[in-house]
Amino acid sequence: MRRLFIATALIIIIVSTLAAYTYVNPIGPTLIPVARMIADSNNNGVVAGFQLSYWKTVDEAISNVISGKADIILLPVVIGAQLYAKGVPIKLAAVSMWNGFYFVSKEEINTIEDLSGKVVYTLHSPGQTADVILKTAVDIAGLSRNSISILYAAGPEAIQLFAAGKADALLVPEPFASLACFKVQGAEKYLPIQEMWKSISTEYPNVPTSGIFVKAGIPRDVVDSFLLLYEQSLLLSLANPEETAKIVSEKMGGFPVPVLLKAMPGILFKFERSDTARGSVENYLNTLKKIEPELLDQGIDFENLFW
Repeated sequence: MRRLFIATALIIIIVSTLAAYTYVNPIGPTLIPVARMIADSNNNGVVAGFQLSYWKTVDEAISNVISGKADIILLPVVIGAQLYAKGVPIKLAAVSMWNGFYFVSKEEINTIEDLSGKVVYTLHSPGQTADVILKTAVDIAGLSRNSISILYAAGPEAIQLFAAGKADALLVPEPFASLACFKVQGAEKYLPIQEMWKSISTEYPNVPTSGIFVKAGIPRDVVDSFLLLYEQSLLLSLANPEETAKIVSEKMGGFPVPVLLKAMPGILFKFERSDTARGSVENYLNTLKKIEPELLDQGIDFENLFW
């Protein structure tokens, strides 16, 4: 895998005289776009003037934002919007990850109706991307939310519960969906999240799942430099899947490389700065605001959310 020759050189010129800004990335599939950055960082985790750090839980991510520890952070788009709606001074600079969630089950799941009477585990806590879209799709299908038992767990824990027979199905992102199929005999992937989204909104086909948020006050040239670095890292990481999978596997504590390689094509990695992604994001958030009132304040205007 090539180093980020041109992009990194330009960024170093811009930010080399500045103190390192902190970028915080989730431990999980969103490591794939930053694999090249990780490989190019020094022993202290600094690459081109940016300190790389990581979060494992949504609570930890929120703490990083509210405390100001994170200058730039990758968040589920809906979580970032919730923080913005509560007055936290952050803006969405780009979207880099779309779709990527799947149901996993031993029985076919081709429609929402197929979930009736089942126990479904999804990630972390109420309000994350898949949880919201699932509940909305249940409403649109005319089912009672009580007809499906929706529970929450971290990816590895959810797979363990599924393997133990305590869950009928999972709704998890890659690579956890592929890992569940690998570990549980007879399990297969069904009904990707964008198929559910089509029943909710026909205007934009893809779900903006993960976005790069920046805190107020960061100089624009620093943000632009980071976005250039991130975009180049994404392109080079995807161009070298084997090496990327090894880097991500190590960061995820030994996640199986073959599973990562199988899972990567199931995620849409597409870097769009906020001006390009704005239509999709506004449609997504405004749709959720209408149908899930407790998720986002009805009076919130997202006009100033975008960088």
